[in-house]
This record gives sequence, structure tokens and C-alpha cells, in this order.
Amino acid sequence: MSTKLRNATHGKVRSLASARTDHLAWTLRDRLRERLQGEQAAATVDWGLARFFPEEIFEELEPETCTLAADWLAFEFLALYGGSLAQEMAEDDPTLTADERAVLLAWAEGAVPGFFRVMEASEREATLSRIPDEVPFVARTLGATVAPGNVVMTWLLPTGPALHFGLHTALLDERLTDGLRHVLDVEMALLRRQRPRASWDDLYRGLWPRIIWYLFLLGNGADVTCIKAPPGPSARWDGLPVEGAPDWWREVATAVRLHVDAVARISENPPYGAERLWWDAALALNPRRSRPDGWVAGVLYVFRRYILGDSLVTQAEVAGECGVSVATVGSRARQIVKALGAAEYDLRYVDLLAPEVRILWELHCLGSIGSLVYGGSDLSSVPPETRLALHSMLREMSRRLRD
Repeated sequence: MSTKLRNATHGKVRSLASARTDHLAWTLRDRLRERLQGEQAAATVDWGLARFFPEEIFEELEPETCTLAADWLAFEFLALYGGSLAQEMAEDDPTLTADERAVLLAWAEGAVPGFFRVMEASEREATLSRIPDEVPFVARTLGATVAPGNVVMTWLLPTGPALHFGLHTALLDERLTDGLRHVLDVEMALLRRQRPRASWDDLYRGLWPRIIWYLFLLGNGADVTCIKAPPGPSARWDGLPVEGAPDWWREVATAVRLHVDAVARISENPPYGAERLWWDAALALNPRRSRPDGWVAGVLYVFRRYILGDSLVTQAEVAGECGVSVATVGSRARQIVKALGAAEYDLRYVDLLAPEVRILWELHCLGSIGSLVYGGSDLSSVPPETRLALHSMLREMSRRLRD
């Protein structure tokens, strides 16, 4: 008798639990949207939007366009610096319940972004397959209307045992799927040039602003299959501890990371490229025991001069900062450049979201598709500084003609 009773009510209990989870996700999602639009988060949101839509590339933005950044702003921007906006809200909003705090933190840590093909759909739920890795998901749609064959752009938010559609959800033209697959493969090739172990989650979360930019190209009918990752070496270091590395190598890595982190603009997120540069140099040169400060200075000079494209930095300046001689900076820098073949804005070590890097990539893409904006010219042989100057000049001309 008792067994029959449990079976008879089991579906109803699950439905009630599911309804409660949906309600929690719905109301919390609305509150997080309000947070992003409120005064308390205004400075951070403006900062994040400048990172997502750099003015050097995007001149004017409609409010609807800005919503493309909502989930990235909430869950990814500044996460590596100790707290995304969702984490911040979970920690300092006194009106949240314990369950709401736990869900916000789960969203911040476990949100799954992507473009998803709808395989099956019911009134409240959809079975999805992410492009291009084909990982399957089942998600609650929270009122969004989808049908099999649709391509959905969203971030899936883990709420207890369920996934829910994110802050911003949009249906894409299904004819864009092949183009999306291609540019995502290109972006993964670039990311794995830096991080050989990078996953599709890493790509989507970390490079969402770059990925969204391609939608503007695709929307204008561009043949993005012409875009290819330029040839070049990959990083030697895979991001894991180097077995058998002497302690002083780790000391140099820590000093480089701390120094760059302290003096650079936080939004450029540069310490990781500088640390990667050092480990690649160490693995290539296998340096013997020597004064760590000399290697720190050499890495910092190469990173600033070549990777960040700072033509004003001098060896004397870096020598003064690190307490070594100018000759030491020059010697170590030459060793590093020769061993790695380091070049300006080297794709192994740059921040792929830095404005200058994105401008150079825009020029590469527009040249690949034969855009008349730049005369359909191949600019690959033109020095980066010249390309950046050309871009700036053309943008200024465009502004003046428009005004």
C-alpha cells in the first residue's frame, strides 16, 4: 500500500520541485538583470562594455546590442580578479536567501555559454547540442519559444539539478551555422596556440566578446570561411607545473606575474601572457642558475616591447625597475627573442581581448574576406604599428565624413 502511494505521487512531487526551481531561476535572473542595470554596478558594467565593445572597433551601440554582453558581464568579467558581478551580488546583497546565494555562485562558476542547436523541444524544456563540440544538454527555457532545428545563443545556468536559459537568449539564422563552426574552429586554433589544453568552455567563456563580433560579419553576408589562423608556432608551456624545474624558475615566474599585474591596466589581463613567455623561454633555453632579477628584467622588456607593442619602453627603464644593469636587460632580452622567435603582438602571448589585438585581427579578417573598407588588400606583411595607424586614420576619416 505504501509503495503504491509513493509511486502515485512521485510525478507530482517532481513537478512541484521543478516548478520551484524554475521560479527561483526566473526571479533570480530578473534580479541579476536589475543589478546590471542599477547604479551600484554602473561603473563596472561601463568598464566591462568598453572591454567587450572597444570604441576603436564599435563606434555606436544600440541598447539592444549591449544585451549581447549581459551574461559575460555577469559571470565572466573580472572573475579572474576575485569576483564577477554575480559573485559580488551573492556576497553583498542582504536581501538574498541562502538558496539564492548558492544559485548565484553556481551560475558564476558553472554557466555554460554557446550556440546550441535545438534537437527536441517541449513547452518548458529543450534538448540541445552545442556547436561545434556537439555536447548534449537539456535546459529549461523559462518562457523562450524554441523548436527543433533552431540555433539558440545563450548561457545555460545551473540551478540545482537543472539548467536554465541565461540572461540573454536569441535565435540565430540557421543558415549561419556553417560559418559559426568555421570561425569557432579558427578561434580555438588561436586560443590553443596559447593554451594547448584549452576546452570549448574556455573558449566560449573567455573569448565571448570576440565570438560575438563575428555575428556582425555573418549578418552582413561575409564569407567567413576565407578567414584562417595565420601560421605561427604554439606556446611550449601547457600551463601545468614543469616537472624538475629549479626553484628559481618559479621565483622568476612569480616575480614576472606580480610585476606586470601591478603596473598594467587590469582590464588587459596581461600577467598570464608574460608568465607564459617566461616559461617558454626557460623551456627553450634551459638556463643555469643565475641571478633571477636579470631574467625577470629580460622577460619584462620583451613582453612590453614586443607583445604589448610599447615602442617607448627602454632597456634603461626596465633596468631601473628591476635593479639590474642595462647590459643585463639587453643580453637576456636578446636570448629570449632569438630562442622563441618573438614578434610584435605575438599571438602566443597577447591578451586576445586587448583592443590593439582585436583591431589587428579585424584587419586580418576583413582582408581575408576582401572587404572594400581596406581596399581588399592583404595587410599581413605590413608591420603591426603601421596597420594600427592605418586603422586609426580610416576611423577618423569615417567620423569626419559622417559628421
